[in-house]
Amino acid sequence: MRATKFLLNAAQKQKPGIGIPVELTPLFVAMGVAISSATWFTYKKFRYDTSLRVGRTNPDRSGLKQVLEETKE
Repeated sequence: MRATKFLLNAAQKQKPGIGIPVELTPLFVAMGVAISSATWFTYKKFRYDTSLRVGRTNPDRSGLKQVLEETKE
């Protein structure tokens, strides 16, 4: 079966823009939500958790003083 001129021209035309299939849109939305929530909860954990010692540490909260006092006794 030979393609007619009309069908051949329609197949050769390309749409302007990025050629992302519509079927992948839900996947991109789900991955965007997953990455943004992981970023948010990681930031929240590092920023507001007082038990983590990331970066500069407060020597009063280190507990070293308590350990040294226990070993003296």
